[in-house]
Amino acid sequence: MKEKVKILFPLMRDFKTIPPTIAIINYLAVLGYKIEIFTYHTEVRFKQKNVKVITCSKNQYPVGSILKRLIAKLFFHFKFYSYFFKNNSRLKFIWLGAWDVFGLNIFKGNSKIIYHYHELEESKYKNCRKADYLVVPEENRGWITYFQANLKRLPFILPNIPYYDDYQVVIDTEVQELKKDNQVIIMYSGLLDIKKRNLKELVSSLNFLPQKFVLVVIPSFNVNSTDEEELKNHIEQLNLKERVYFLKSRVPPQHLNSMSTADIGVGFYSPTSLNNVYAAPNRLYEFVNNETPVILPNFPSFKSLSKEYPFAVNVADPSSPKDISDVIMSISKNNDFMELSICKFKKEQGNYQYFANQIVEKIIES
Repeated sequence: MKEKVKILFPLMRDFKTIPPTIAIINYLAVLGYKIEIFTYHTEVRFKQKNVKVITCSKNQYPVGSILKRLIAKLFFHFKFYSYFFKNNSRLKFIWLGAWDVFGLNIFKGNSKIIYHYHELEESKYKNCRKADYLVVPEENRGWITYFQANLKRLPFILPNIPYYDDYQVVIDTEVQELKKDNQVIIMYSGLLDIKKRNLKELVSSLNFLPQKFVLVVIPSFNVNSTDEEELKNHIEQLNLKERVYFLKSRVPPQHLNSMSTADIGVGFYSPTSLNNVYAAPNRLYEFVNNETPVILPNFPSFKSLSKEYPFAVNVADPSSPKDISDVIMSISKNNDFMELSICKFKKEQGNYQYFANQIVEKIIES
């Protein structure tokens, strides 16, 4: 039965920028479904034999030049629809990790569209309504989208838990090297956005911490050079250059090695939008599922988790360097309790199969 079900994942951007899409591909492939991926270019490699990757180019999707991006977009759509019209009769589901393909809801034929709606963006509500099924990463986002987008049914919930089949997490030697002299590694991994991620406040918190606490920053692949320069200037002004390290971005699933090697993870969001206040960070699971406690902003859903899993999931006022430093010190003084809490979280919140199975049973096998 499963071998006959073919699921198409079209995505113009590189899959490495959307780890949750990689996770569901891995999971469906393990269950035996035939997966076909159509993308412009990707650095992500899928080892399962029932995953077929079709790329348009050997080079990455261009950035910077508007003309080059327009040409690449037109080229992608031409190649995609040439492929799609020859193969759409074989496809039962089309899973969109992002709505990159124009007109797909018009030409989908008998296929059903599953839209994995990652960000709570009002401009994308029209796409939510076009989809046959909507998948969101967080329950509050689901209810907000249900009402504001005027949907016919509640979205399915699939948290951003990493799933890489049998990938074995190992020590990140570059991060491990920084642990000399008993240094404690605080790690921020993600978008370098000054306004949306409270990065200056995170850096400033080092002034309230002993010298052994250092910050490791691993930028996402979408780097804003202006924000990166501003952050580095801030670090220099505070004379913290010797305590903040910038490393290169990690391609999934190698990024999990870094999360597991850190001592404390950080996943901050500024309260600049509903999308941030009701954030659904990959980092929550990438850190805690790999034995590293995480600090999140003191927003409602994160506060609830911190009460249920103290010292594994922690919250701080992201606008207050002193509060951030106090939470860091609190974690470092409660290692035993933190380890028990991490085990509880992984069992109750970090089980990807539990959430993914509901989607498989209610959508794909219905």
